[in-house]
Amino acid sequence: MMKGRYNTLIGSFLVATAFWFSVTMNGTFRTHLYVPLTVSNMPRDIALVTPLPESVDVLLQADGWQLLFMNAGKQMAFEIPGSRLRGGVIQTNRALNEMMRLPPGVTAMRVYPETLFVQVDRFMKKTVPLHLASLSMHFKEGFGMLGDAQLSPDSITLQGAERVLRGIRSWPVEGRSYTELSMPVAEDLKVKDSLPGVIRYNLDKVSLYIPTEQLADMWFRDVRVHLRHVPADREVLLGQQTIDVSVRGGVNVLSLYGAQDVSAEIEFEDIVLDTSGTIIPTLKLPGELKLLKMEPPEIRYTMRK
Repeated sequence: MMKGRYNTLIGSFLVATAFWFSVTMNGTFRTHLYVPLTVSNMPRDIALVTPLPESVDVLLQADGWQLLFMNAGKQMAFEIPGSRLRGGVIQTNRALNEMMRLPPGVTAMRVYPETLFVQVDRFMKKTVPLHLASLSMHFKEGFGMLGDAQLSPDSITLQGAERVLRGIRSWPVEGRSYTELSMPVAEDLKVKDSLPGVIRYNLDKVSLYIPTEQLADMWFRDVRVHLRHVPADREVLLGQQTIDVSVRGGVNVLSLYGAQDVSAEIEFEDIVLDTSGTIIPTLKLPGELKLLKMEPPEIRYTMRK
């Protein structure tokens, strides 16, 4: 008996509450909503110098049910025709009915801010290199990176106002920090949205590659030194015909090369310009190798006719 009485009381309360809510929601209310601001039919020859607000505060009047569903659906937008941007100033309340499409029975009373100041300039495109906002790398002992960290693609095409793009020399990609590296890194990174609402670009992400390798050192012995472009009426005698070259590289790469893959050259013009009596050969190494030192570091020479 008691349980049935409680059920009856709860049911009566719910019915009364629903009736009260239904009657109340049929009344007229006012409320503030933040409505997204958009630009339609943007002219192709201009672009924004400073961003517009992402949203505006609109005071709406309607019955309770309409406002409830509008809050839930969020289907509205404050839409500015692109042709209005050239004027420099937009009085939002004067253009309220033009820029907001509302369901029947809903009235837009006011919008804030009441004035939008717009700056535009000539539209242009510009391609600039990408750079990492920050990059910190620490390698395990015996490992390292002989080349450079690479971004692919390494450039980006920006679109926006000439006044803005003129001062941009590069564009950032989100930074990274790595510790105890012992393997190559291949990771996608996001392009940073540094000037939202002003600059558009053709990429969302790029690939970062860090060529991490286990390193070793090796000597290439008796690398031949070649003289280049010596005139027929001159003779150059070198005090050293060969040199030894110490390099660092990946353990899997070093085994592929020998002294024959290292070039040591001396240009006759450099000897003519020299006044010390010794010259440093120009070394050409395979791209994967890094020079540590060479012995001897300089070569004595004698030049005669």
